[in-house]
Amino acid sequence: MHVRRLLKLAEKDYQENVERAREVARISNELKDSAKAVTLGFAEKKKLEKLEKLTRRVRSEAGGSDSEVTLDRIPVDLESTILRLVDASEEMRKEVEKTPRQVVSTSVIDRANQILEILQFARKFIQ
Repeated sequence: MHVRRLLKLAEKDYQENVERAREVARISNELKDSAKAVTLGFAEKKKLEKLEKLTRRVRSEAGGSDSEVTLDRIPVDLESTILRLVDASEEMRKEVEKTPRQVVSTSVIDRANQILEILQFARKFIQ
């Protein structure tokens, strides 16, 4: 009985993490419409904050922690930053969905760290 309960809790935690990854991808896609602007407004700032919080939770659940990530191509404008964010978020979502719950996934952790680095660049465009 106790083992069955632990398995259900582990499955619930895994499903919550998958939902967080899906939410990151959804919010990133919403920000894509804002990519045409020169700067981001208050609503977009809140979305970036939520993205950061969700991404940190996904990374934590995957077994990761803070680490330095260097992007291979540094985004120079808002549009390229948001497009990179959308791509990285979608890739992270796919990796989280295909990774079993018992596995510590370095690819999910690396992707989450990449998203967090891109978010740092996106903050430069906030009004």
